[in-house]
Amino acid sequence: MLAQDRRKNIIRLLDEHGSVKVAHLSGLLQVTEETIRRDLEQLEKDGYLTRTHGGAVKNAVDQQETAFSIRNMHNHEEKRMIGLKAIEFISPGEVIALDASTTALQVAQCLKESGKKDIVVITHALKVVMALMDSQDITVISTGGVLQHRTMSFVGPIAENALSNYNIKKAFVSCKGLTVEEGITESTDVQATMKSEFFKAAKEIFLLADHDKFGQAALATVAPVSVVQKLITDIGTPDQEVEKYRALGIDVVRADR
Repeated sequence: MLAQDRRKNIIRLLDEHGSVKVAHLSGLLQVTEETIRRDLEQLEKDGYLTRTHGGAVKNAVDQQETAFSIRNMHNHEEKRMIGLKAIEFISPGEVIALDASTTALQVAQCLKESGKKDIVVITHALKVVMALMDSQDITVISTGGVLQHRTMSFVGPIAENALSNYNIKKAFVSCKGLTVEEGITESTDVQATMKSEFFKAAKEIFLLADHDKFGQAALATVAPVSVVQKLITDIGTPDQEVEKYRALGIDVVRADR
């Protein structure tokens, strides 16, 4: 079983029971206790749980939080690689924006670990704020607005209008689906509207899309793919998909280990 699959199972068990034991997980998932301890250590770093003697307890405060945690685990390694690649394009002194996607959260976490200084991050994502709250060299600006529990993000007119107040150099945004025909799509009108404001406010758009996003069209179109300057994906994205976007003049970057 892959690490990301084990960790998904651990999160589900935490949701069901509130706590887990290393010995029980070792037998259930058929790996060594040392492997489970490493999994719990990583999940603690990611904010999902708190380790205890012989196990762990969950940090999720409600079902919405747990739903976000499980979504964040989907293609976790690929999103991590995309996050690491994305911060290569962030320079000291820049003002950037991060949306409320789980991939943008990886960008925030990688940026924090990188030690880069004098960065300003503007976001409507509660999780991004929390990830960067103790970073002394990164200034975090929240848009404010109405908290949408399902996405752990601020939405509505206050959040939308806030973005236009800042000189944003680069916006790092993900999506629910991506096709050449339908463009960049989202599952709700609210999130689509919010992300369209990111596109209007930023000078450069970096679209973060793991391989599962390609060829999928969600409910609402945010923008045509032509608004994107750079598309960062993982090595699991088929060559024929990559070439479609390169043919449109978009710089496509693959994130590898």
